[in-house]
Amino acid sequence: MDRRFWSWHLSALFYERTYNNIAHQLDEDLFSYLGDRTRGALVVDCGCGPGIVTQKFLQREAARVLAVDVNAGMLRQVRLRLADAVSARRVVLVRDSANVHLFSRLRDQYPDSQGFDIILFKRSLYVKPERALAILRAAVTSLRPGGVLVIVHGERSLRRYAFGPGLGLKHYTLYHLFNRTISTLGEKLGIGDYTLYTQNELIDLLRVASPGQRVELIPSQQRAYNLVAAFG
Repeated sequence: MDRRFWSWHLSALFYERTYNNIAHQLDEDLFSYLGDRTRGALVVDCGCGPGIVTQKFLQREAARVLAVDVNAGMLRQVRLRLADAVSARRVVLVRDSANVHLFSRLRDQYPDSQGFDIILFKRSLYVKPERALAILRAAVTSLRPGGVLVIVHGERSLRRYAFGPGLGLKHYTLYHLFNRTISTLGEKLGIGDYTLYTQNELIDLLRVASPGQRVELIPSQQRAYNLVAAFG
């Protein structure tokens, strides 16, 4: 097991049980923004986990979702959740992490396509800026013209991530504080990546990765996470 992904392997044991109202609200914000773009789309779901968002893409008439995760346990959950779709190749399981070669390898499987319609990184881009930029550049160049790349990422500011306005306690405060503590400790021990970005830092990353293309903030009701998009 690659020790960089220890937290992903650990989270596979209880991921779905902690997929709370915040996570579902983020999905609602995401799909409200995407609208009809999901219909007939070729999607890459990077860090798909047990396939909750993958399933939501199918429910919104995506043609095919490439479900990417480094954790075999997560992919087994996707297979169980979406067995019929996996058999029909509407969901393709890809055991890998997001890297600069991933998207070109995936595109080679679909040579007749103009590229991907949607690439999603939902809570799965916890890498240093230099590596994040290289991955995002590779992803953006793999989009079809008019395709969209979306990042959903935890806010670096602990005040925004764990608290309401001021230092107001929220129902998720203790969970977010615990999650940040464990993840930060893992990074300091050299056994995991846990780089966080502010809203402006994410936007700047995408602007550098997709020069001259439209980059925008996705409206969201959640202050603990940032949602940003770039177009191919």
